[in-house]
Amino acid sequence: MSSLKSTPAPDFRRLFEAAPGCYLVLTPDLIIVAVSDAYLRATLTTREGLLGHGLFDAFPDNPDDPEANGVRNLRSSLERVLRDGRPDTMAVQKYDIRRPESEGGGFEERHWSPVNSPVFGADGEVAFIVHQVEDVTHLVRLERRGHELDETIRELSIRGEEHLGQVLNAAPDAMVVVDTEAKIRFANKQVEMVFGYGRTELLGQPVAVLIPDAFRAAHLLHVRRYFDKPTTRTMGSGLELFGRRKDGSEVAIEVSLSPLTIDGRLSVTAAIRDITERKRLTLEASLSAARLASAVESIQDAFALFDDRDRLVLCNSVYRRLLAGALHGALVGRRYEEILDAWLPELDFADGAQRTRFRAERLSGRRATKVEFDVRTRDGRTLRVIDRPTPEGGVVKTIWDLTDDARLTAELRDARAAAETANRAKSEFLSSMSHELRTPLNAILGFSQLLERDKKEPLTPRHRERVAQILKGGEHLLRLIDDILDLSRIEAGGLSISTEPVDALGVLEETRTTLGPAAEKAGVKLELSVTAADLPMIAVDRTRFAQIVMNFGSNAIKYNRPGGKATFVVSAPSAGRVRVTVCDTGVGIPANKQSLLFQPFQRAGQEAGPIEGTGIGLAITKRLAELMQGEVGFRSRHGEGSEFWVEVPAHASRVGSPIPPSFHEVVGRLGEQGHALVVYVEDDPANVTFMEHLLGTFENLELVVAHTAEEGVAIARARRPRVIILDINLPGMDGLSALRILREQPETAAVPVIAVTAAATERDRRRGEEAGFYRYLTKPLKVADLEAVLDALVAQPRAGAGLAPLSHPAVETGES
Repeated sequence: MSSLKSTPAPDFRRLFEAAPGCYLVLTPDLIIVAVSDAYLRATLTTREGLLGHGLFDAFPDNPDDPEANGVRNLRSSLERVLRDGRPDTMAVQKYDIRRPESEGGGFEERHWSPVNSPVFGADGEVAFIVHQVEDVTHLVRLERRGHELDETIRELSIRGEEHLGQVLNAAPDAMVVVDTEAKIRFANKQVEMVFGYGRTELLGQPVAVLIPDAFRAAHLLHVRRYFDKPTTRTMGSGLELFGRRKDGSEVAIEVSLSPLTIDGRLSVTAAIRDITERKRLTLEASLSAARLASAVESIQDAFALFDDRDRLVLCNSVYRRLLAGALHGALVGRRYEEILDAWLPELDFADGAQRTRFRAERLSGRRATKVEFDVRTRDGRTLRVIDRPTPEGGVVKTIWDLTDDARLTAELRDARAAAETANRAKSEFLSSMSHELRTPLNAILGFSQLLERDKKEPLTPRHRERVAQILKGGEHLLRLIDDILDLSRIEAGGLSISTEPVDALGVLEETRTTLGPAAEKAGVKLELSVTAADLPMIAVDRTRFAQIVMNFGSNAIKYNRPGGKATFVVSAPSAGRVRVTVCDTGVGIPANKQSLLFQPFQRAGQEAGPIEGTGIGLAITKRLAELMQGEVGFRSRHGEGSEFWVEVPAHASRVGSPIPPSFHEVVGRLGEQGHALVVYVEDDPANVTFMEHLLGTFENLELVVAHTAEEGVAIARARRPRVIILDINLPGMDGLSALRILREQPETAAVPVIAVTAAATERDRRRGEEAGFYRYLTKPLKVADLEAVLDALVAQPRAGAGLAPLSHPAVETGES
């Protein structure tokens, strides 16, 4: 007892202040009267700054936090303690603490767990309140970080699902996620295009809605078995599957399956591919392959295709039959060298060296270029083999059996030879016929002209009319002969065309002058119209072009009416072309006859009419125009008139070829220059008599007749005549040979020689031009033409060197 008394009493204030907890002692009016050191450290305050101060003066709310409610909540708790006299435990409070100015001032976020307890006095009233707090700021922050982490995890989870959805939506195939209850949990955009459903329509629906009715029961079993043993199944597993669209139609599909775990639950991802287009293409490819095989099989010749390794990949039955005796078994897959070696014994070779050379040539470079060769088989067949390389490095081989072709070729060659022989015989016959007809016609027309021109014993009007009919008939017969010969030469390809620059207007002026008398007699007016401002030259054979225009103009007169008009119109319808149109106001051509024009011996309904014609002229004009790279055409209205045109190429030259002189334009009078000797070589008595009568009217001309070429040459050398008139077809030496001799002899080299002959074909005329005749006149002879030539020659003085042939010998045909 005595020891206890000697022990000093404890300092409770110091004990309180040193307590490890955070304590604050308040009076009932909330004045701070005591504070523990731990509280001071926790609140960053000092004892001097707190003791004697009001609680809320020392610890106000954070003015920067509009949601701060620490003062209000703490005041309510303290009021409850004073009122109820019981401790009050508060929820964790956010109560920010003001930092000292030495540490930067401002408020620092703090979280507290407060407990307020009453201390009673002797009177039983609350004398003090002990305010105990625990700083739980770090716990709150940890809890907040945990919440943030949970939120992050949740967001990542959502984000992952969204990313998975984006990935599935970006997939080229329709993607469906199905759970263990066979319900659709996810569908991507491609599902809408394949099946026609909206994605939201399918979520939660049984996957069976995408299965055709006939397969639903079996599909449900497949789903159950799959979830029992989930495995990955790739596309193209060989199953032929179909899906059902929203409209009930079916679609061919392929499906791959992959197990997938989501939130710990097993699902299956189905990738669905619409293979409708692929099946269509496959079907088309199969059909194309079948057609190709059918086409290859239908080829009547042997056909084979080798690949880039020279192996046979395709052939037809003809090729298989060709090798039937050489190879047995399947051919496809065999190498070309093997097939060639098996086929060689079937081929015919002169010797072993030829066989070896043939084999080497066939195997070298066959895939580089096209190769073509012929072979003969031992059974006498002729085959043509063609190897063509393909872009892929293979070879297409075709083998034609030319046995029948070779036989037909030989037959055709024989037939062509026979046709050419017949054509030559026809030409010779026509030439002979022309000669034989022209010779008597020469006498008929010649004597008729003499009778008509006889001034010593003029014909009576009655006889003159009869002679005119003889001349008319003879000239018509001559035109018929000339037309038939022209047509024959054109069809036989024996008519030569000499293209030159020609002045179309010049030809038309000559044609109008020539046709003037006939037009005047028929009462038809001839006119010329030019519609092109700068008319170019034309590229034609002048003689043949004039023949076309003359034919059109003659018809325009013949088939016109008294008081009518025939107009020659020249135009340039397009660049590089010139057209000559002959328009008439005549009877026209019936529509049902127009298709017959330009055909031989067709006169469009005028065959029995009074107008003369052969029906050959238009056919000849058409062929002549085509030979000159031109064309002809017409337009006609029955009862109103016709238009016939010829269109020919223009010539680049602006200068035309010289126009041959007309005999009718030669000035001079036969017989005014004194005595002249003319030697006439002719074997036909009638023609000799005609020439004697013709030249007998001129007193200063002496005519000497020779009946053979040999006799004529001898007379000419002996007497040196002024002119020699020479027939071509003579007994013994012909006229061409005689001309060569005359040119070689000095006595006769300069004597002009005129050909007067019935040889009037194009070939004959060309030979005459090349031989060097001064003039080449054909029978029947026009008296005026011969007179003009003789007048020109006899009127010229004889020179020592004589007269040379003209640079462009004119050829007169006797055509009317």
